[in-house]
Amino acid sequence: MSSTIKYSVVIVLFLALVFGYSIYNQSATSPSQLFHSEVVDLNDGYGYQIMRGEKVIILQEYIPGLSGKQKFETEEQALKTASLVLSKIEDGESPMLLPSDLVELNISTVVDH
Repeated sequence: MSSTIKYSVVIVLFLALVFGYSIYNQSATSPSQLFHSEVVDLNDGYGYQIMRGEKVIILQEYIPGLSGKQKFETEEQALKTASLVLSKIEDGESPMLLPSDLVELNISTVVDH
């Protein structure tokens, strides 16, 4: 095999690898794979949803971690909580919130009767 053919084969293989990597990298960061959150207006309070692309993966209509069905009082509370859950998911952690997480977000943990 001549050196020109060997050189051509090496270039073709290199270009194929670069092309394959770019396709893989593009599909790995496709917008349909990205997580995002949205606040949900529930008329008498707020909730949030976590989405992957257009698919809802978490619909949270009540403040998580509290007994009973207490909704967020403000859109800001729901948004702050959704942002924390989203950051946990993106960091590969469990999206479960602890009462201490709610305290840090200044979310009231007292259930109204």
